[in-house]
Amino acid sequence: VKMRKIGITLLFMLNSLIALSEIGIKIFEPIRFKEVITNTISSEEVIGEGVLEIATDNLKEDKGKKLKFYFPKKGLITNRKKWVKIKEYRLETKNNDFIVTKEVEYVRIYAVLNKRDIDNGEEAEIIEGEYIGYVPIIVSQYGRLIN
Repeated sequence: VKMRKIGITLLFMLNSLIALSEIGIKIFEPIRFKEVITNTISSEEVIGEGVLEIATDNLKEDKGKKLKFYFPKKGLITNRKKWVKIKEYRLETKNNDFIVTKEVEYVRIYAVLNKRDIDNGEEAEIIEGEYIGYVPIIVSQYGRLIN
C-alpha cells in the first residue's frame, strides 16, 4: 500500500513537470497577385504575396524552436475557366526556415508566376475573374538549440 502511494505521488509530480504546448499555423492573408496584367511591369514574372500567422500557446516552451517549411516545386491556380501555372513558392526567410521568438508572429509567403501564362491571346472573358488555388505546405518542427 505504501509503494502504491509513492508511485501515485511520483506520477502526479511527473505530470506537473511535463508542459504541453502547441504551435498553430494558419493563413492570415491569402496569396494575392497585384498588377498582373499591366504594361508598366517590365519583368516577365509576377509575384503574389500572402501572410501566414504562427502562434504558440506556451512561449516559454516554444521560444527558439525552428520550423522548416516545404512547398511543392510547382502549383496551379484557376478562375474556373483557365489554369495558370505557379513557378515557385517561397517564404520571406532564408531557406524557408522560421524560429519562434514571439507568441504571435506573421511571415510572408510568395508565389511566382510567368505573365505569359496568364494571357496567351484568349478572350478577356476567359482570362478575367478571381483565381484561386491550394498549396500543400509541410512544416517540420525542430527543438530549440541548446547552448
